[in-house]
Amino acid sequence: MLPGLAVDGLGRELTLEAAWCVSLTAWAREWIEAHPPQQGPQTPAGRTPAADGTEPDPPRRHAVEAWILAEFATCPDRPVPALADPCDVTRRHDDFSRIVETARITVRATAPAPWRPYHRVRVLLGLDEAAPGDTAGQEALREAAEVARVPAHRRAPALLAAFRRLAAADATALAPERAEGDLCPPWAPVTEDHAPVALARLTVELTEYDGCVRIEEVRADPSVRTAVLPATTVQELVCALAPGIIGAAAEADAGGPRLIRDSLAWSREHTVLSFEVTAPLAAGSAEPEGIEITSLSGSGRGWATDEVAGIRVSADGLRVKVDLDQRPAYETVRVRVRGTGPTPLYGRHPRAPFAGPEGGPPGTADEGNDAVVTVHLPRQAAPGGPRNDAQ
Repeated sequence: MLPGLAVDGLGRELTLEAAWCVSLTAWAREWIEAHPPQQGPQTPAGRTPAADGTEPDPPRRHAVEAWILAEFATCPDRPVPALADPCDVTRRHDDFSRIVETARITVRATAPAPWRPYHRVRVLLGLDEAAPGDTAGQEALREAAEVARVPAHRRAPALLAAFRRLAAADATALAPERAEGDLCPPWAPVTEDHAPVALARLTVELTEYDGCVRIEEVRADPSVRTAVLPATTVQELVCALAPGIIGAAAEADAGGPRLIRDSLAWSREHTVLSFEVTAPLAAGSAEPEGIEITSLSGSGRGWATDEVAGIRVSADGLRVKVDLDQRPAYETVRVRVRGTGPTPLYGRHPRAPFAGPEGGPPGTADEGNDAVVTVHLPRQAAPGGPRNDAQ
């Protein structure tokens, strides 16, 4: 290994000032000793039965995975004269006055234990999955959904606020990791076993023959390293993302109503579609031309336009019901609520066109956005099944 600098799991600097050589042959011998061949009931150790009973074992080939790790190490330095009893013939005339922190390179047959803290933050940013029983992960999923519903020009500060809340919760939940047999609780969230830095994963092809071990091939995979990027690189990455945030902030949303996607519902006969919006609609702005419903055949017949017979808006302007002449012709149904064109849906206050789905791009006072939702309806409503009544 070449000289370098790393930081281990306990925050200690691992400094390697000179090239370090590791003997894979010595490690391979230790591995062979730890994995002896399986012996039969009458087979002597190191022998395989042959016709005359004198033949040695045939060569055994192994493909072994190994890990190169950098570990924290110390060594004494700077000897100085030491006080001692002059009558003590075993006395030392000097002793070390400094402890130098350094690093050592080791080879292990087992992978280092993974340690991925800040689970909530990782789920928020899409780096971890959240299982149904994962309380912390589900909390982060709810935060992510809330951020997604915020208009684009306000999403950056909303994400930052969610990030800070979840990071604080993750930091509070961190606790020292107890190793087996520890009598006193440690101070750090990781133990010495988890602190080393993985430098590479090796695939070692070795041959064992008549007590000898030979390395045939070694393949190194350095992608297992967790690299710490320089601060200047991190700054440049942040600046690379900034134009999208700046552009979104520069275009303010006019506050037009938006579709609440989860509110979309069909009647049991699929002849009435209902949905809710985030702000009241202006009276008379919801006309049949403002909502388009089409369906696609699954047998190659193409698209069909499903006629809208009328639109009803609740008194508070927050719920819309769309009446169709008949159920959609085919099972793949595409619903388009218009915020563009000559007759879009319009908000009551502020007076602005429909802005599209929740969390979508900003809509202006002159032109909004369309909301498009695709659903798959059964070809025929199940008789006596559960009712999703939008009437």
